[in-house]
Amino acid sequence: MEFTIKLADIPEDLEKIDDFFYEHFLPHMPMISMFGIDTSSPRHTLPSPHRPTPNSGDMYLKAVDPQGEIIGLAINKETVHFQTDSDTTPEWKNMVDFMDFVEENGQLHEISGKTIELFVLSVSSEWRQRGIAKRLVEESMRLARDAGFETMTIFCTGEFVARIPRSLGWREYYRLAYKDYPMLSGKDVHLIPIPPHDHVYYFVINL
Repeated sequence: MEFTIKLADIPEDLEKIDDFFYEHFLPHMPMISMFGIDTSSPRHTLPSPHRPTPNSGDMYLKAVDPQGEIIGLAINKETVHFQTDSDTTPEWKNMVDFMDFVEENGQLHEISGKTIELFVLSVSSEWRQRGIAKRLVEESMRLARDAGFETMTIFCTGEFVARIPRSLGWREYYRLAYKDYPMLSGKDVHLIPIPPHDHVYYFVINL
């Protein structure tokens, strides 16, 4: 079946983007399982996708089927940071600490040039293995380049997603073995990797 990549309509598509995020992205994210996060929990206890920041270069791309339903998503953000509040579960707070550690330890602030991050990349399970994720990355790169960005990063929590930037010539900028995180961070968190997802990565490419 055919599919089309296009910019999401904001704010009209935000509710559908939320639904896709909770139904197709979070449950299949290796890091979610490692931290013991229950994705069937009420949505207010889970993270919501970052809304486009006003006056920023944030870009939300969607892949749609012939009926116009969202089957894939790429969220590109100039600034990425998860927020926690009083309803956030301890497991989720532990994962936010992990992501903050990766960003700091990976020294992402040293990346030069105007930078955007491919923050969410997801395809619904029934549409995988058809090149949709790769197309979403390629279109994100094109639009970012046209918008004046000089550098792009992508955060990969598992091997399957990491294959895409590798295939497109991105450079591995940082990697961390999940099993090493407790020792390096001093956090009392026990992570059990789910093979083949043993590492978290940051890849970077000059646009």
